[in-house]
Amino acid sequence: MQILISILTVVSCLLGALLVFVVVIQTPKSEGFTGGVANVQGGGFRGKTGYEEILSNYTRIVAVAWFATTFLVAVLSEISK
Repeated sequence: MQILISILTVVSCLLGALLVFVVVIQTPKSEGFTGGVANVQGGGFRGKTGYEEILSNYTRIVAVAWFATTFLVAVLSEISK
């Protein structure tokens, strides 16, 4: 049981690092103060562009996988006590 917990802990750490990376490479939703002052064209009719939509989907998948593995590690750790 401890080997499985150790493997899931490593996987959870890797997924956490991947989640941080995927979130950091996304473009911000607003341009800050200059976005409100300057004439910057924002989102379109359909919403996100292809690249942003793919990153959003990857972020969602990685976040759910990270949450599931972290939850599983916590449950298995409690059971093995």
